[in-house]
Amino acid sequence: MNLQSVLTLLSVVTASLILLIGIVLLTGFFLPGQVPGNYRYTLGGVMTLYALYRIGMAVSRYRRRG
Repeated sequence: MNLQSVLTLLSVVTASLILLIGIVLLTGFFLPGQVPGNYRYTLGGVMTLYALYRIGMAVSRYRRRG
């Protein structure tokens, strides 16, 4: 396993964790009732979209390298 593979794997793992946190924010688990819904939905949506973008870029980079 070379350094590029390790970095790609690390990128996918990090993006997956961000995706998980975004989904948790969108569903409302583990959040106090004082957090307004608009903030929760906005932050959860942005984190989810960013994670999907990062996973897509990592997969694209992996396929391009062959």
